[in-house]
Amino acid sequence: MSVRFLIVLILTLVAMLALFVVLLATDTALSVWQRLGAAPPWLQWAYAVTLVLVSLAVVWFAWRWLRPKRRGAAEPPGRPTTAESLQDALLDSARSGVDVNAALAEVREQRRRKAAGEIHIVLFGEVSTGKSSLVNALLPKVKATTDPRAGTTTGIQRYEWLAPSGDSVVIADLPGFNLDDDTETVEEARRAHLVVFLCEGDLTASEGRQFRELQKLEKPLIVALNKMDLYSSEEAVVIINRIVKHTGLARQNVVPIHTGGNEDVVRVLTDRNETRVSLERSVDTEKLLFAIQRHLDNDRELMESLRDTAVLMLAAEKLEAARHRHREEKAAELVRQYSKRAVVGAMAAVAPGSDLVIQGVLATRLVQSLCQLYGVSVKDVQIESFLKLAGGKIRNMSAITLAIAGNALKAFPGLGTLSGGLIHAVAYGLIFDSLGRAAAQTLASRGELRPYPAAEAFEDLLSENLEAGGRRFAKLAVSEKLGSDLS
Repeated sequence: MSVRFLIVLILTLVAMLALFVVLLATDTALSVWQRLGAAPPWLQWAYAVTLVLVSLAVVWFAWRWLRPKRRGAAEPPGRPTTAESLQDALLDSARSGVDVNAALAEVREQRRRKAAGEIHIVLFGEVSTGKSSLVNALLPKVKATTDPRAGTTTGIQRYEWLAPSGDSVVIADLPGFNLDDDTETVEEARRAHLVVFLCEGDLTASEGRQFRELQKLEKPLIVALNKMDLYSSEEAVVIINRIVKHTGLARQNVVPIHTGGNEDVVRVLTDRNETRVSLERSVDTEKLLFAIQRHLDNDRELMESLRDTAVLMLAAEKLEAARHRHREEKAAELVRQYSKRAVVGAMAAVAPGSDLVIQGVLATRLVQSLCQLYGVSVKDVQIESFLKLAGGKIRNMSAITLAIAGNALKAFPGLGTLSGGLIHAVAYGLIFDSLGRAAAQTLASRGELRPYPAAEAFEDLLSENLEAGGRRFAKLAVSEKLGSDLS
């Protein structure tokens, strides 16, 4: 019995079995349909609902199986939540080549402050509210620079203060008044035990916004109302009650103070002439000192715990940022490597008609390497879908025209091999560079490979990269060509 006869026999049996299954399924379906026609309506509805539920269950299980496991690319393998987990993450990241110095510096500074037993208080307020004057009032022997003109404090100034209770306190005078743009100020506030918010009178709109941002740091807050000597006692009470209502602070954490300093006043002389003189204003910080001391006495453990948690999260965020930069650098290196391989491979090819989206396994390996770098589990079907969508995006673009022109020229030996190979290589370099960067951006922002968004990003990057990228890969292609000719 020949092999062909066996194959024909097997195919015939398979076809007959398939036909039998189809006939059996059809007979069963018709029988069920007839019986349902004679059944009561409630049974018909129950049967229909069951079919729908079963179908939805099948679709759901298929979707779950096809969908890759999502892991947040922004924080692999997870943001440390304890000192021990942060230490492990620092060690693992350092072994992987991540620059952990910024995060490590936060940990070391926290340990230094705890060992010194320091209580850190930050002064925050709009320019010219009297922060430096308050420091002068608290520390007469350490004069901070004061000036009636706005913005005399241009950097974080730290002052050591021995509280009446004997506590060692470090006061940080924070510059600026925009937490959205001043990372250094926000970080120093997060490291502190206590925040003193200095203002004059009722909160302005900008002060209200900044105060709400400070409340998000979950630190003990004291509002110090400066220059309250300019108001009557009744007016001061109204202002304090209004701030308590708007901020939600306890009444005891909103205190009036006078920080002294100089005030320019105009005096009218007897001959109706005016003269401007500078008067020294009074100093009264007792209520603020009492409020600070109350927190030191009653909330020391809570402030330590809040500070430790805040610094832990700050160090974890800096480690996360370092990981992100490391992945970006490694991703860029991978894209450069594979783009160069694509250029070399395109120049080595001699037969026109190759797929211009990918060079076989090369593009798949590039995407797989990027997914591995970002710690994202991905299935082959996701990569294939992305590459297919990317292929559809470039059919009407200049890069694909260049690639086609390159292949066409290569069909004419002697005339078009050199120029065609170079054009073809440039096109491949552009495509691979944009393909890799699009995949990396999607993995970094979404934590998974989403084919459609990645293909959209690929189209945008390829459009933006045509001119500059074309020159870059043309130089690379010529260099590779000259090198191969010389060898």
